[in-house]
Amino acid sequence: MKNINYTSILLILLSFMIINCSSNDSGECSNFLECLDGTYWTNNNNQSIWTFNDDKDGAYLEVYISGYDCYTYENNFIVNAEFKYQTKLNLSEDFNGSNWFYSIVNDSVIEKTKSTGGSTIYFYKTDKSYLNDLLEFDECNY
Repeated sequence: MKNINYTSILLILLSFMIINCSSNDSGECSNFLECLDGTYWTNNNNQSIWTFNDDKDGAYLEVYISGYDCYTYENNFIVNAEFKYQTKLNLSEDFNGSNWFYSIVNDSVIEKTKSTGGSTIYFYKTDKSYLNDLLEFDECNY
């Protein structure tokens, strides 16, 4: 009888551990770039499309700026932006002599602020079709 109780307790404990471990593997992201990898964002006036890549040593940020029936492509290397650090909800970079913070506000809004204040930009999640439409134009020559 005691053997059956120990076996039952062991099976229940083992089942609990398996369920607990399975629920911890929720596919949740661990840092800013991983959380936003491959998503597309646009500002309020739809003048640019931003995408983040989960590669802090590579082109972690790509920007497509709409022009007059053309687009301009930029990434962090082209504009000499330098990755500083990231957490799960924030990314910090140095650009143009200033430090900028990107913060995930919620699933559909990112806030970009200058560390010294005075400049805040909001980006709204969009789908890739907006980028695809822009890429049908030629790259700007100015």
